Amino acid sequence: MLVVVGHLGEYSGFESWGPFHLGGFMGTLGVLIFFVHTCYVLMLSLERQAAASERRLFTAFMIRRCFRIYPLSLIAIGSVALFHLPQAIIFQRHFVGWHFDAGDIFSNLLLVQNFSFRVPILGPTWSLSYEMQMYLFLPLLFLLMRSGVGRSLGRHLTLYVAAVVTCLCILRFSTTSNLAVYFPCFLPGVIAYKLGSVPRYRLRIPAILWPTSIIGATAIYLLMPTNRYRAWLTCLILGLAIPLFAELKAAWIVAPSKYIARYSYGIYLSHFFAIWFSFEYLYKLPFAARTIIFFTLGSLVPIVTYHLIEEPLTSFGKRISDRYQRDAALRQDQETITFGQKSTLPPAPVSALDSW
Repeated sequence: MLVVVGHLGEYSGFESWGPFHLGGFMGTLGVLIFFVHTCYVLMLSLERQAAASERRLFTAFMIRRCFRIYPLSLIAIGSVALFHLPQAIIFQRHFVGWHFDAGDIFSNLLLVQNFSFRVPILGPTWSLSYEMQMYLFLPLLFLLMRSGVGRSLGRHLTLYVAAVVTCLCILRFSTTSNLAVYFPCFLPGVIAYKLGSVPRYRLRIPAILWPTSIIGATAIYLLMPTNRYRAWLTCLILGLAIPLFAELKAAWIVAPSKYIARYSYGIYLSHFFAIWFSFEYLYKLPFAARTIIFFTLGSLVPIVTYHLIEEPLTSFGKRISDRYQRDAALRQDQETITFGQKSTLPPAPVSALDSW
């Protein structure tokens, strides 16, 4: 929701509030919080997958993520390209689109814009390329956290510092935006997952105080608009804070949060269109009418796309992933049984042909 609020602020020209520099920072902050949270949640998902079967964990995980991310992004990006909608950049009272070519469309559909030096033709999809690339590392990081390498807080922080130093070295010799810019933003979610299993670290602060961590991290981020490393610091604070709080169980908060989370991906991909269509394309209508249209589109489009596209294909990908892991585990069991049977048989006579 921070992303939507931030982009509404950009469109309306609401750039600052007291000492806080808003502009496009609110939207970026929402993405950063998502990076930490999604890594934390996906580490828990990997734990459940590994408990069922550790065979082909990486492939099974990527199957799930591809079916989760690509179907809706392909439709959203394809629609922008097909109808030449101005959805690349948002300015005050105006949206701008790119004059894209086939290479731009291909890179955007595959979500590799940062590697191919192409710009997003649908603005919010800039983060999806980094998200998909981070997924390639998560299974390895999960196995690393399960090993003895990361049992203590000191070792966690050492791994984090090593990753940050590596990213700094990459950025020192790179002039393009790449995964090294956001890798330290994902890692705190991994750290939060591991620290959650350390009893002495879990203070179980009442969940009702969790917003104070969000507010504190937000203040740090917005008060340092020119600091290029503020994103890393903000994400690290959130990652270290997550395991300290008890799980939130208040129904009046949990229920609407689950509802928003269910449709959040659709909201993320469609809110640019909802803002543009409601407030710019229909500019001749009264402001009240445009506001109603915005909230209607912003609600209905994510709900419809979730039930028609996201949920069916995500479930389909999960079934493929589960079947793939089961088949791999079955083949391993059969190979083990076969090997055990062969090892109990007497050695077969060796013929001249066999010797040759």
